[in-house]
Amino acid sequence: MNEESEASSFPHWMPFIEVKSGLNMVKIRQNHVMKKAPDITSVGFNPPSDTRLAVEAMSIAELRQRAPPEHFEQLQRADFYRLIGVLEGATSPMVDFSTYSAHTGDWLLVRPGQVFRYDFSRPWVGWLLVFLPDSLAAAGRSRGQEEFDLLRRIEELDCLHSLHSEQHDWMNLNLRQIQRDGTLPEDVALRNELLRLQLANTLLRLSLWQAPAAGSSVPQGSGPASFRRFRKLLEAQFAAQHQVQYYANALGMSEKTLSRVCLTAAGVPAKVLINQRLLLEAKRLLAHTSLAVQAIGRDLGFEEATNFVKFFRKEVGVTPLAFRGAQGDTRVPKK
Repeated sequence: MNEESEASSFPHWMPFIEVKSGLNMVKIRQNHVMKKAPDITSVGFNPPSDTRLAVEAMSIAELRQRAPPEHFEQLQRADFYRLIGVLEGATSPMVDFSTYSAHTGDWLLVRPGQVFRYDFSRPWVGWLLVFLPDSLAAAGRSRGQEEFDLLRRIEELDCLHSLHSEQHDWMNLNLRQIQRDGTLPEDVALRNELLRLQLANTLLRLSLWQAPAAGSSVPQGSGPASFRRFRKLLEAQFAAQHQVQYYANALGMSEKTLSRVCLTAAGVPAKVLINQRLLLEAKRLLAHTSLAVQAIGRDLGFEEATNFVKFFRKEVGVTPLAFRGAQGDTRVPKK
């Protein structure tokens, strides 16, 4: 497949996949502060010429026609969300360090930046809904409290959702409608608003179905908004900034206030969340790439490899090399 045929084959928003076509790769946010991991494929969106909203629903069969089979065997990191629904059969995709067994009626939400791998070892039929985080913001409007609440609910969604038959049927019909509406030739702004509302409806229903029993309390006030700001900043700066003081200063609050916000929203102080994010990235690179331990430490902001090893061993209980060995990684590290 050459570049010209690819461009003509995908008239709508599509997941941009790294194939030998000469197309440019969209880098994920972490690449601003870290080198690209050599064994993980970056996946991004390739915007069409008509400024279509970054939302698309497609069948799994259609997805598999957009890239060679080896693409789906690779570890991937995307800059967008993936919502995968199983209509028939079963699949066991990998998300970070968990393998999920998804059967008919199951829906899997994969977030931007997570390491993911498809599983087509068995035949299955399903849906893929892809969207960028910005797709949830109303065009031409500032994000108000309702939109922030929607983002909070999405952040709280579980990875795996096992739906009842009526819920699953609704999701199936809804994605069919999104797929059809995405091809409407009408006014682009009108179509984009329609897709945005349909996307919000889909995610809010998942949140509703996941919600605990009626009567449970939902955090109110500025705490959740402050926590989201911290999480966003942490995601952008975790490899360069390891101290609570940096995040507190950047967010205009004291270290105690920031830790109190984190305790309320996540049950742990800010420093624990910073360390958890560093450890997740370290584990991803150790398990899924052949980068040397020293290189991983440098990428994560540790000037001395010994400091990275001490940090990892204190938090995990084993050395980075021991962790890598436990993952069955037999590749020779690159210098």
